[in-house]
Amino acid sequence: MDWGSIVGNVGGNQYQNRLAELASNNIDTRSIEDTVEKTVNNLKKGCGRSFVIFGEPQSGKTEMMIALNARLLDEGAGIIVNLLTDSVDLLEQSLSRFRASGLSPSPKPFSELPHQPKDLGKKKWVIFSKKNGRDLEKLITLLRARKDLIVIDDEADFASPNAKVNKDEKTKINQLIHDLLGEDGQYIGVTATPARLNLNNTFENDSELWVDFLPHPYYVGQDFFFPTDGKVNYRLHTFNADEGSERGELENAILHFLCGVAEQHKRGHKKNFTMLIHTSGKRDEHKNDIDVVQSTITTLSTSSHSGFKRITKKLEKIAKEYSQDHSDSIVEFVLRNIDRHSIVEINSKGQSGKVSDIAKPTSLFSFGAGGNIISRGVTFDNLLSMYFTRAVQGKFAQDTYIQRARMFGSREDYKEYFQLWIPAELLKNWSKCFAFHKLAIHAMRSKTGAPVWMSDHKTIPTSANSIDKSTVDFEGGEMSFGLFEFDKNKYDLLMTRQGRSDQQMLDALRDNFSDNEFPAYLYEYLTQDLTASGTNISFHNASSFGTALSNYTDEEIRDIRRKKGIFANNEFARSERPEARHHLKVFYNKFGKARLFYKINGSSIKFIQNRK
Repeated sequence: MDWGSIVGNVGGNQYQNRLAELASNNIDTRSIEDTVEKTVNNLKKGCGRSFVIFGEPQSGKTEMMIALNARLLDEGAGIIVNLLTDSVDLLEQSLSRFRASGLSPSPKPFSELPHQPKDLGKKKWVIFSKKNGRDLEKLITLLRARKDLIVIDDEADFASPNAKVNKDEKTKINQLIHDLLGEDGQYIGVTATPARLNLNNTFENDSELWVDFLPHPYYVGQDFFFPTDGKVNYRLHTFNADEGSERGELENAILHFLCGVAEQHKRGHKKNFTMLIHTSGKRDEHKNDIDVVQSTITTLSTSSHSGFKRITKKLEKIAKEYSQDHSDSIVEFVLRNIDRHSIVEINSKGQSGKVSDIAKPTSLFSFGAGGNIISRGVTFDNLLSMYFTRAVQGKFAQDTYIQRARMFGSREDYKEYFQLWIPAELLKNWSKCFAFHKLAIHAMRSKTGAPVWMSDHKTIPTSANSIDKSTVDFEGGEMSFGLFEFDKNKYDLLMTRQGRSDQQMLDALRDNFSDNEFPAYLYEYLTQDLTASGTNISFHNASSFGTALSNYTDEEIRDIRRKKGIFANNEFARSERPEARHHLKVFYNKFGKARLFYKINGSSIKFIQNRK
């Protein structure tokens, strides 16, 4: 028997075995399969040296990455390096999940790798590394002789982009990942917020090859928590963020959370639940939040405490909101079980708890307070309440605030019972971040050109110092949609006003165009803005694209697309309403095809687009 031939050879079915394991646990794998297939095709083409996989926050990207590692190993990948944010907690959490999946070779952190490059041999390796200078420098030295390298960068918009892109320099982490890739390595960025990677030209990623990881059927995200019409179907608590009242608001939130857990148990959901508290990025201030939690729990769990009578009366009043007829049973449940709690301070000075203690809660009432670690990259099971007051002094960076939506995830079983505590002004700005993000993501999904990002006086897609000013257009961005067969007479008739309002004109477009040609998300956005802002829309006459005098390529004319844009600003003056905020116009070619284009004029809202 040639035993050497079977060493480390588990067969080429790791990917299918992983899918079968997920299916046996009633996990829908359709989106995972679609994403993995497109990713592998990109890599096989040879032109896919650097691209991005994007998906919604907390939509199961880690499970997708496990499946992707398995498929790449089946396809013969030599070394797969999984990069994570610079947190021991997050590395341990991800490494544990990967190892539990049964991958072969088993994933290893740098500390478990051979010390000499020659000892790596030609074997396959799955490596985990934090994105910090020391670890990456060691990894570069160790892997210098291997050419078969694929880097999968989790939370790719964090630390990896070059924040010195406009200074003709590279930030340290960006340079080190660049050196790690060398001339032969392939790069896959994974993120929920890809704007920074696109506008930064991070590792020259190709937006034409980006892969969309759609959420699974049980995902609860933006459409539920930030509905277009503003009518929420969960327990939203807004308040004025006056410094003097915040301690009282937090105490209210804690008592509501306790009652909410009792309510879930009465409903038969006998699980442990978590409450997240995110008020500041300053580590010293996390202790203040923990003090409020500890004080509230201590008072409730000590009948001889001087504040026991006051707080139980408050608890009784709140319990009526959860069970009008049986509120006493809610109070009884809370008080009988009050000692079944854990309070964890994350990402703080001095003694810091592990994020895993609250990510998968092991106590009935689990509380976590902290800063950046809990607001990015961590999936929280059974999260029932979030107290969120962290605002900014200047503009909102959309990518940062989208990542902080920790309430997103697999919450279908109890989504209408979720509790969000947030200042009213912060909710307004947060909602706008998601409205802009939704437009951008849907436009990307239409695959009709370079990604378009939106900004205004209050929000920007990402930090300004990460935007490559040499290739990014801050004024001329436009959105375009699917190709369709063009009938000019029909379109001219459709665009004739005949006394119709803007809304009636929009409705007519919606009735006559498919979702690919005039997407629902744009229709909803324009409808909402008409109602909220009283703005108006210009519906342009159609224009031909690609005349005999033009210098467009045949491909540009056929596709009615070009990176420098088609909808020039001088088109505004030719419209029925030059001063209108929103402009819709169709361009058609000599082949009988057309596209609808959308552009904003004279508004604080700007489109930002990378023309590279």
